[in-house]
Amino acid sequence: MKTMGAKNRLEGGCRPRTPMTTPPTVSIIVVVFEDGQELERLIANLAQFRSSLVELIVIDGGSEDGTLELLEYHADQIDFWLSESDSGIYDAMNKGIAAARGEFILHVNAGDRLLTLPLAQLSLMADAHIDVVCCSVLEDDSDIFTPRNNLLLRFDNTWHHQGTFYRRSTHLLYNPSYRICGDFDHNQRLRKARCSVESLPIVVASHRRNGVSLGKDARNEIFRSIRSNFGVLHLIPAAVRFQLLKLRCIFRNHLASRS
Repeated sequence: MKTMGAKNRLEGGCRPRTPMTTPPTVSIIVVVFEDGQELERLIANLAQFRSSLVELIVIDGGSEDGTLELLEYHADQIDFWLSESDSGIYDAMNKGIAAARGEFILHVNAGDRLLTLPLAQLSLMADAHIDVVCCSVLEDDSDIFTPRNNLLLRFDNTWHHQGTFYRRSTHLLYNPSYRICGDFDHNQRLRKARCSVESLPIVVASHRRNGVSLGKDARNEIFRSIRSNFGVLHLIPAAVRFQLLKLRCIFRNHLASRS
């Protein structure tokens, strides 16, 4: 299937257009722009998890590097794909959510790999109307990120994006004005809304850190989210924590350069 609607909008995939009798448990959403080679590797990783319980959705920002041809070639492994220009990663992620049919949403992007899906547990969580299910993530093949649902979320993103399953019906969508930390803002808004959260002791994905989270632009967005969601007084401990994390990163990089 390949259709064209609005100008420069292309879509396809192997999902039937008619509504499903039983929705999938999980919609895996991938957003991509000008990264066809990595997308092909990621599709190969995710294809093994697809079933009647798991759908794969790919949102492309109108790439011109061969990504469109790649999507068409792998259309039988993708339930739904869309290629059109967008205003950034969080705009693309919102499009993925709008196209999803699963009970839960999981975001997996370039540099990530899915390791397992706790489908039985997620089905139980769906029946219990749990809004967020947090799992662990392997970072840089060495560190395990363990999620926490406590007051620290007021200052730090304690739910790893690649390990967090969001209930689609209660997802608050992302603010597309953020460029880097829209997931942090979304998690803070869910916390404020007193959403129900459960954690599972399972490592579901691997992720490559790139250091962007400690950059100036990311710092400004983190502080913006904290101020917007919890008030200006929270910026003082947030600033202290940010400096400590930056020093730890510098120290870790220094040790790595000497090894």
